[in-house]
Amino acid sequence: MNVPPLTVSASIVSARLLDLREELDRLRAAGVHGVHVDIEDGRFVPELNLGLRVAFELGDWGGLPVDVHLMVEDPERVLALLDGAAVDAIAVHLEATRYPRRTLRLVRESGRRAGLALNPATPLPEIEPLLPYLDYLLMLTTEAEHDAPAFLPSRLDAVSRLAAIAARHDIPVIVDGAVSPGNAAAVAAAGARGVVVGRALFAAEDLSAAVRAISAPGAAA
Repeated sequence: MNVPPLTVSASIVSARLLDLREELDRLRAAGVHGVHVDIEDGRFVPELNLGLRVAFELGDWGGLPVDVHLMVEDPERVLALLDGAAVDAIAVHLEATRYPRRTLRLVRESGRRAGLALNPATPLPEIEPLLPYLDYLLMLTTEAEHDAPAFLPSRLDAVSRLAAIAARHDIPVIVDGAVSPGNAAAVAAAGARGVVVGRALFAAEDLSAAVRAISAPGAAA
């Protein structure tokens, strides 16, 4: 299958947090392109995982670009709490804000790239009104659940439709949720330009091989 390469951002919620510095060094050596931090409030999603300190300390580490995914009910309040954190990008959920342009503008004004995240059940938005404030789209391909959720292949159609629109404005679509070497080629073929990967990386016996298989799925096919 002839598909373009994908950037790979490692979701550290799946890492061994007691050995996080060692895990980060492994990720960098394996060739990942960035580190992804989910900040959750236990209300917008059931989980209550990583907090603000992790984002701040990863920014201070500086070994890889850091992007933050705000899975919270009040993203503007949490944006203010991230003031001073050396993170490169922040994605907020369309479902969590009544004023997405304002929230994305606040991210941009903080000096970060602004992303808009969409849950699987969310209808595709009109992105044209958001273009002056938007740097990337984060498409979730799992439902938010306590246990390891399954990849939703039906979501690839939505990825494809939105990627076709976004590509005209050079806005990348990033896929997040149960991505693995087994489905990376389909994700790339749908038009995604990057992926967020957690369990498939940290459970791999050979981390470098897993990164290669996901980032270059055409070569692995």
